[in-house]
Amino acid sequence: MGEPKITIIIPVYNTENYLRKCLDSILTQHEQSFEVILVDDGSTDGSGIICDEFAQSDSRFLVVHKQNGGVSSARNVGLEMAVGKWVAFIDSDDEISPDFLTIPIQYEDADIIQKADIWVYSNGVKIKKTVINDRYLTSHREVGNYWINRTNNFLAVRLIARECIGDTRFLIGVKISEDFLFFTSILHNVNRYAFSSVGHYYYYQRENSAMYKFKDDIREDIRITFEHLNIVRTYECHSNMVEICENLVFGYFMKTLWRRRRYLTPEERKCFKAILSEMRLGSLSLCKPKIKLGMMIVKIIGQYIM
Repeated sequence: MGEPKITIIIPVYNTENYLRKCLDSILTQHEQSFEVILVDDGSTDGSGIICDEFAQSDSRFLVVHKQNGGVSSARNVGLEMAVGKWVAFIDSDDEISPDFLTIPIQYEDADIIQKADIWVYSNGVKIKKTVINDRYLTSHREVGNYWINRTNNFLAVRLIARECIGDTRFLIGVKISEDFLFFTSILHNVNRYAFSSVGHYYYYQRENSAMYKFKDDIREDIRITFEHLNIVRTYECHSNMVEICENLVFGYFMKTLWRRRRYLTPEERKCFKAILSEMRLGSLSLCKPKIKLGMMIVKIIGQYIM
């Protein structure tokens, strides 16, 4: 059959109640040239057995059983094994529509193809979160502008050309927003970004998820924001990422910290003011006008009330 067109990487950890539906949704795809790398990340329920069952019945399913190390380490195992031209990251408790893996011919030379997502809540209610109209961004600055003002960090709605990923891997130890950091780390390779109306991702909202717990912990929110700000600054080593990283630092991270300013420690306030002093109007060149205006006001008053 030759090499698969698409590699699907699925970290699996204790999702036996949802895993079969996830894998069945892959089997029904219109695009059948794929491989599925199931990384059983130390599951203690029946998830590993389900992975083995699918691998035994379909040679396109490959299974790795490993000690628990988190979603990033599991995805990295999958990336080391991937051979497809495209890579898709799917969560083991979600599902995809039958045309999700379908790549319209006009987008076959894209670096990224973004699909729509439908959020499914525990009561069964489905809400379409994004409406995707077919369009193409064909310059790195256009892509950067979109990423700065994005509304969706979720990696699973995107098919990514494996060539863009190269040797880049997920950061181990990062528990929140690993999708955002990974995508930002490969952004220097992205020049052709497609939005496709074909296919959608069913994203199941479960109240015990890490993101739900994170939203309730303001101190952890602040710690992670500073951590991610410093990580993003390391991506400036790529010359075409300097403007994008600067906009992320001042138009995203600093804005987040400003909203949390009442909860900052004295040391964090000092750090905030030091970073804020570096901000210029050009630091917000890709941000929406509302964000530019808001952060310039913060620049003026922040030094007096922080």
